[in-house]
Amino acid sequence: MAVRRPQVGRWTRRQFLETTAGAALVGYLLEACGPAAPVAPAGATTAAAKPTTASTAAPTAAVAAPPTAAPIVAPTTAPAAAAGSGGQAVISFGEPDTLLASESRALVGAYIRSFIANGLVRLKFPDMTVVEDLASKYALSQDGKTYTFDMQPGVKWQDGQPFSTDDVKFTFEYLTHPGNPHPLTDDFANVVGARDFKAGQATEISGLKVSPDHVEIALTAPSPSFLVNVATATMMPKHVLQGVAPADFPKHPFARQPVYTGAFKVDEWKSGESLTYSAFPDYFKGRPKLDKVVQRIFPDPTTAVTELRSGGVQQAFIANPDQYLQFQSDSNYSTQELAGTLGWFFSWDMTNQTFPFAEKDFRVAVSRAVDRETLVKALFRGLAEPGHSLASPLSWIYNPNIPMYDYDPDQSRQLLDGLGWMVGSDGIRVKNGQRLEYAMMVTTTTRDWFLAIQPMLQAVGIGISNVDVVDFGTWISRLAVGKYESTMNGWGNFAIDPRADLAAHFWSPTKAARGDGTGYKNDQVDQLFAQAAQATSRDDEKRLYDQIQMLAEGDCVYAYLFRPKQLGASTTNLTLPSAKIQAEIYDALPLWTVK
Repeated sequence: MAVRRPQVGRWTRRQFLETTAGAALVGYLLEACGPAAPVAPAGATTAAAKPTTASTAAPTAAVAAPPTAAPIVAPTTAPAAAAGSGGQAVISFGEPDTLLASESRALVGAYIRSFIANGLVRLKFPDMTVVEDLASKYALSQDGKTYTFDMQPGVKWQDGQPFSTDDVKFTFEYLTHPGNPHPLTDDFANVVGARDFKAGQATEISGLKVSPDHVEIALTAPSPSFLVNVATATMMPKHVLQGVAPADFPKHPFARQPVYTGAFKVDEWKSGESLTYSAFPDYFKGRPKLDKVVQRIFPDPTTAVTELRSGGVQQAFIANPDQYLQFQSDSNYSTQELAGTLGWFFSWDMTNQTFPFAEKDFRVAVSRAVDRETLVKALFRGLAEPGHSLASPLSWIYNPNIPMYDYDPDQSRQLLDGLGWMVGSDGIRVKNGQRLEYAMMVTTTTRDWFLAIQPMLQAVGIGISNVDVVDFGTWISRLAVGKYESTMNGWGNFAIDPRADLAAHFWSPTKAARGDGTGYKNDQVDQLFAQAAQATSRDDEKRLYDQIQMLAEGDCVYAYLFRPKQLGASTTNLTLPSAKIQAEIYDALPLWTVK
């Protein structure tokens, strides 16, 4: 193998394309696209849990379908508004797994829940703080162990029946019922009497008390994450489901055509084709502006783009930046560049004894070798942000002062030299006869992105013995210590509690319960997580989580790469509220209008 001349300074776009022979960019833009990959148990789950629970999301991410290019179709005039006082919107996004909110594990299910259902409280986007919903206000006792919720007046179910605190009691008893096959989360187990009720040793939860206008929940110990679990508990109608065994809820017709309290009710679900929603006129926050919403389902994302161009849908999110830029330059469409919800990074099996993955200096060297600015410009046409952290900068938990290991190939080489890995005759580093050349596990989504990065690693003397392309299911099954060497990994924010985001990756008890993908363990970080789980104020929590991030991100557990933006396009006769993330777009569906 010929010795590669080291790259000096920042990569130009021309150098980048010449070095990769254009393969990464061409693959990114032209790769044929199949159905969207299934959602991983990570950034997909909508059930937030206290960081110690086994139900906390595993450190894997929903892998998006590969960005693809649709055939170039001449844009048409935007479709006219539908008849009716508020008109209708035809939109495109994925198919849910179920509309029984407690069972949904797909991110699209969380999007739909936001406009068809409610909880006592909800998570506010994008900072993921808790705010009121069916409860007009809530209060916490001075000892941090009793929550009191005051109910909104005049709330109705979508079938016209009145909502009451009996429905709240029914919902919490369903979630903790002996007949419910799911285990208690740590936070619901923390409710006084919940364990006895789950074990069938009590007929009700003693710590849950309701009166016509109030709900009181007593905890055995303070829990800063309890309200997040309440926020993800969708209220369910007792008058519809009280005769159904909890284990049978997922098979009940309710799971496909539910009755909730939200702004839109589900009229019809045609599997693989569409869901249709109509405005609920008695919605307690005010009738939605639209009369009807049709959600069309396209297994191939390129079809959605074609339909948006031809007038078959009025709104969609675009994976391919070149396609997005075409819409942006067309006066028939409005576009939105939203913060990325999915960040990508390199991770390693730190228990590996052959390669220096457990050495912080090695991981920093990899991070320093990656020219993120060039990747963002060349792969995403500038429509991405360089990656620096697991937590989203929009979240309350994010610490802006964390160490960041930006592009510095000279320092990368110095760190590798310091570890004793010296450049060999072919440019790949060697130590004690062992070449610094390891396998990289990727999926079809991440393969071409990695091929774009590979020359940057080679430029500092890191070789790749095999680019191991696997299907999504195989990737998930092998993302555990002892089953891989390195991988291009991802994590989606804004689906679960940001506390759980951090715990799933950096707190060793949580990692052990859910499956450890890195082998990372820092005793000081573990101690801080344990303290944060007992904190009684947001200020104390923030201080502790700031320290956790300083240590864990300082350890360079991951080499962060980029966070692609969410790119939306809609016809100009459809008006959407401003937003910072994709989830906000759907959360604000009651405010959409058509001309």
